[in-house]
Amino acid sequence: MKRGFYILLIMCAAVMVVSCDKTKSYTDMLKAQQKAIDRLEKDSGLVFLDDFPKDSIFKENEFVKLEDGVYLNIIEKGNSERAVMGKTDVQTRFMATLFMESSSFGTGTVDLLGPHSNGTHPVEFKYGYYSEGLYSYYYNIFISPGLAAGLPYVGDSAYVKLIVPFKQMGTLGDFQSTGTPVYFEKVRYIFKK
Repeated sequence: MKRGFYILLIMCAAVMVVSCDKTKSYTDMLKAQQKAIDRLEKDSGLVFLDDFPKDSIFKENEFVKLEDGVYLNIIEKGNSERAVMGKTDVQTRFMATLFMESSSFGTGTVDLLGPHSNGTHPVEFKYGYYSEGLYSYYYNIFISPGLAAGLPYVGDSAYVKLIVPFKQMGTLGDFQSTGTPVYFEKVRYIFKK
């Protein structure tokens, strides 16, 4: 009986070791993400600035890296009304590209903004709360600190571009567990009154 138990224990340990080998480590995911961002920068002609422009005016291909690791480009600043953490309900429409070829999500574009957004709803959340949207909707998986990263820099009706690392993509989707960053080619923020 003891011998059978030990054999079973050894087999379980072997299965665990083999299954763990298939899982990418956090460090591997960070390295793969950086390679994908470098490739996106090169292929798309993006320029990463060292400092935030004093006048907040970006050229079309310029991005600045924020403290949380998100890359930001302001297209239009919107009006002077600013979102208030924990109080402002925000509607977003966006075009997002999953650009990491080795991701389990694969590559592709989600369009909730352009002419191919037929019948889609905006993604809505309360600024500062990213665990759920204001209503149940498939695209709520994009609700995250990364999607909201532009809010401190712009007002209502603003447009921004964002490159969001997987660790800033929140917990609603599998972005963090799969190491999948997202390139938001255009995000529009509308504050609900």
